[in-house]
Amino acid sequence: MSEDFFEKELVARTITDIPGMVEFDIPVHGDNRGWFKENFQKEKMLPLGFPTEFFKDDKLQNNVSLSRKGVLRGLHAEPWDKYISVADSGKVLGAWVDLREGGSFGNVYQTIIDASKGIYVPRGVANGFQVLSDTVSYSYLVNDYWALELKPKYAFVNYADPTLGITWDDVEHAEVSEADKNHPLLKDVEPLTKEQLK
Repeated sequence: MSEDFFEKELVARTITDIPGMVEFDIPVHGDNRGWFKENFQKEKMLPLGFPTEFFKDDKLQNNVSLSRKGVLRGLHAEPWDKYISVADSGKVLGAWVDLREGGSFGNVYQTIIDASKGIYVPRGVANGFQVLSDTVSYSYLVNDYWALELKPKYAFVNYADPTLGITWDDVEHAEVSEADKNHPLLKDVEPLTKEQLK
């Protein structure tokens, strides 16, 4: 772990290019046994800008995906808000693309995520990541329950679209699903309306 991994102060930064997106530094406490963190703490994070709308329906589901080095997943915008983080000692290169109608449509944000960082991603913003460590457990706290009938509400954009300007790590050798390889380019994506995002 890098020296800036442990004992960060809990702080939040708004991502100005993608309205509603918030990045959190998460305190991680470590010793010779390993480390511990409060990955999400509502009472502490709401005053820092975690949106209260996340809890409006009281539906919460936590999902975790395990991936190995070089795997690239995304870019997917599901019909819910999500708080993403890394649940182990792994590391990913995260990327997000705003697919909502308006002036921020097509805006991109990228950062490295380890266990000391969490990202709030509003619905309508496509989420993707590439694994930089041997493996990673990627955690998604979402505010709706997964259901097959919601699939038609998903939106996608192609991770390799050059107009996005995303700098992946060795994308030529990345392991990507066939579905993700065939997502549309941004020019072919219909922006998501406010009505679709309800």
